Amino acid sequence: MPKDEHKILFFSVPDYSDNAKYVYDKMLESGLDRTHQLIWCVYSPINANHVIRRSREYLYHALTAKYIISTHGTPAWKSRNQVSIELWHGLPLKTIGYFADTDFPNAAARLSATWRLRRFANSVDYLITPSELERLIFSSAFLIDPGKVLVLGQPRCDALYRPRAAGINVLCRILGRDGTSEKRLLLYLPTFREYDTGASRKILEEILASEKFRRFVKDENLLFVCKPHSHDENLFQAYNGEHIHILLNDDLRKSGDTIYDFLNAVDILITDYSSVYFDFLHLNRPIVFHVPDIGEYRDQRGFILEPFRDWAPGEVSTNVDELIEALTNALAGPDRWEPERIRLRRLLFRYTDELASERVCRLIEQR
Repeated sequence: MPKDEHKILFFSVPDYSDNAKYVYDKMLESGLDRTHQLIWCVYSPINANHVIRRSREYLYHALTAKYIISTHGTPAWKSRNQVSIELWHGLPLKTIGYFADTDFPNAAARLSATWRLRRFANSVDYLITPSELERLIFSSAFLIDPGKVLVLGQPRCDALYRPRAAGINVLCRILGRDGTSEKRLLLYLPTFREYDTGASRKILEEILASEKFRRFVKDENLLFVCKPHSHDENLFQAYNGEHIHILLNDDLRKSGDTIYDFLNAVDILITDYSSVYFDFLHLNRPIVFHVPDIGEYRDQRGFILEPFRDWAPGEVSTNVDELIEALTNALAGPDRWEPERIRLRRLLFRYTDELASERVCRLIEQR
């Protein structure tokens, strides 16, 4: 079936998010929607031009679109005369692709995973990365021709270069509260553990249940914002207050924002193994790594980048007392981790600007 050179489909997880959202926004800003159809393929309605997946309309556009922009892999139905631009969804600290030492239950499961990896490698026309190092990692992890891996930047990081006041306004709107700018902001983004769905829940519960931690954020006039996994959101709502806020998926969905729209307002990022900390290097602000289960995580999930400490430019904690101490040090200064952050930023990002989305758009415009 002939393909429409002026039709672009967008895919992301969750719907209307991540790198694809920022490329889409840039296309609207540049007026590309006047010459091209820009269509999101989603599971639930959004406030943008969209079709619902598996509907008849979706099937029609899937068969006729020339371009596919995605963040979590190219759709299985992609044909040879369509162009796939894979933006991916973060820099890999954890093992991915052929680097993952997965314990498959049987030979059929192993063959299925191998087939998916081969199909992905064969279907991708362009895979976008932020650096030469990541280009090497992605091409090796997925056995993709290095010529298909382009160093253009991470589109979602464009938002980090907006004025900080804009990020504060977005966060106030999402949380439905004023006075956020008067408090120093801590953002905790834990990683979901596929091998133990209750692990991240237990770690967060230890933090929030600690009277010492709650007193610490109050005494220091901090706002501790946490984005738990969607399965765990309702378990922690009781902790919401002046100094603690549990951020829900629904909060982001209703506002049409992502965490990157307010990440530039964050004073200290707390995470474990989430690739968001790589992006946070653009801001050159303190990072605390709260990793009570690092031994188990290394055994179960594994890291591409080892040793972990060489890639973690910040204080490390393994319990609540150590977390409070790490945050106290980060708040008080001097910032002894700044040289390490700058070293990693130079290694992981060729560009430190707000033009990654624009570079991806030019990839289509110049074809």
